[in-house]
Amino acid sequence: MSKTSKYNLIVVGGGTSGILCALAAARSGLKTAIIEKNTYLGGMACGSGLTEMNAAGFQSKPLYRGIEQEIFDALIASGHAEYHFAVPMSSNKDVKVDRLRYDPEMLKIIFEQKAVDAGIDLYYETELERACEREAECEVTVRTLYETFTLHSDYLADATGNANVIRALGGETIKTPEEQQLTATLMFRLSNVDMDKLKQYQESGKIPDLIREGFEQGILKGKILAFTPIPGSRDVSLNVTRAQGDYEDAGAYTRSIVDARKQILSVLAFVKEKVPGMEQAYVSNIAPVMGVRDGRRAECSYTLKLEDLENMTDFADSIACGCYPMDIHDPVTKSVIWKVLPGVYHIPYRSLVPKKLHRTLVLGKSLCAEKKVTAAIRVMPIMMNVGESAGYLFALAQKDHSDLDTLKAEEIRACLSAHYGA
Repeated sequence: MSKTSKYNLIVVGGGTSGILCALAAARSGLKTAIIEKNTYLGGMACGSGLTEMNAAGFQSKPLYRGIEQEIFDALIASGHAEYHFAVPMSSNKDVKVDRLRYDPEMLKIIFEQKAVDAGIDLYYETELERACEREAECEVTVRTLYETFTLHSDYLADATGNANVIRALGGETIKTPEEQQLTATLMFRLSNVDMDKLKQYQESGKIPDLIREGFEQGILKGKILAFTPIPGSRDVSLNVTRAQGDYEDAGAYTRSIVDARKQILSVLAFVKEKVPGMEQAYVSNIAPVMGVRDGRRAECSYTLKLEDLENMTDFADSIACGCYPMDIHDPVTKSVIWKVLPGVYHIPYRSLVPKKLHRTLVLGKSLCAEKKVTAAIRVMPIMMNVGESAGYLFALAQKDHSDLDTLKAEEIRACLSAHYGA
């Protein structure tokens, strides 16, 4: 693989939106590369300790089609995933969400093999150094531990989760002030769990009281204690640690990781004593990356608003949908603030088109939306849908070597209808 190769599309960031974009583009005939800072694809879905995809279904039925459905079906066929419908949230039992629970280690393998089969060039342990957009070409300079090199492409996709490409190109971004940033989480995995006992306890309705007890004792730093059983194992992942600190400040971010990791042993002792089925459990994995819910958002042609989700606005250039409620992990109250939305809402293409840029789209949670909207649409099934649709639209633009900001709504609808069905 030549490092001077010219690509049709370079995707910076191989998380859920990035890999789905790359797969859709490559299968549509585009020569595609992924620049990924880790040694695996899947981003937070595979590295953060998350083991469920919230809002993968709607009204007890799978919601998504296309490559996304193909990924979910492959996980289920492996015996390492299963749907769970109308599952109450530990932080509010009245909020119920359809989920796909899965083993992230199997997802790593599935993502990677599908990328290889599609002919995508993967650059692992590689980070963005510089980027530029010219009239008919883009260029990125990237670095590894050992070298720096430049790649050229017709188009770029920013799937970094923090609008890093947009910033490198001189685009406009929005950063949430530190004191308003959503609480971050360092997840961990417990093994040797009696799953039947744990299930009975989860269904008993006692978890809210346990959360209250743990929070009052100072063991739980937030009002959440979410156990997620991992299909095909006797393991659960825990969403419980809470951390605060500016994610763009190296010192502050490091301190928040240290603080979150410190919480794990006291939480383990607490759940072993209080939760049936956890008596013999032990920590088998601590996520190597923090789950940061905030991130820079790009300034784009359209800012998706909360009223758009509340009204379920069906945009002329709609490219993706979702049904996850607004979910704000408040840094002040240490609780989760919920707002249930009325049904399936939509995301327009214009919210992916950065201002003043022509050959770049922004994917993932960095797309242009109000902060409260990002708190709803940031979950992985929605971001996968966004990424896959963007991949098809890169291929659409490539046919006529068009600028991305010139695609018409009717073209977008026809293209996506052809891939997903009416």
